[in-house]
Amino acid sequence: MTALEKLKAAPPEVREATLALMDELSAPMTPREIERALCRAGMSRSRARPIVKVLKHLPIVAIGAARP
Repeated sequence: MTALEKLKAAPPEVREATLALMDELSAPMTPREIERALCRAGMSRSRARPIVKVLKHLPIVAIGAARP
């Protein structure tokens, strides 16, 4: 059974909670949130700001960091 089939077979409250979580995770980040995320990853604010200016205009759904 695929994940989508499992979701379709789930009770309505599970589907509602799953969709609410997906909406929250896929919500666009504000420029300030992008800057904070970059700074938390170790980037300086002065380096993060020009990157934020570019990223805020792109339709990015997710960005993942490489793990050692």
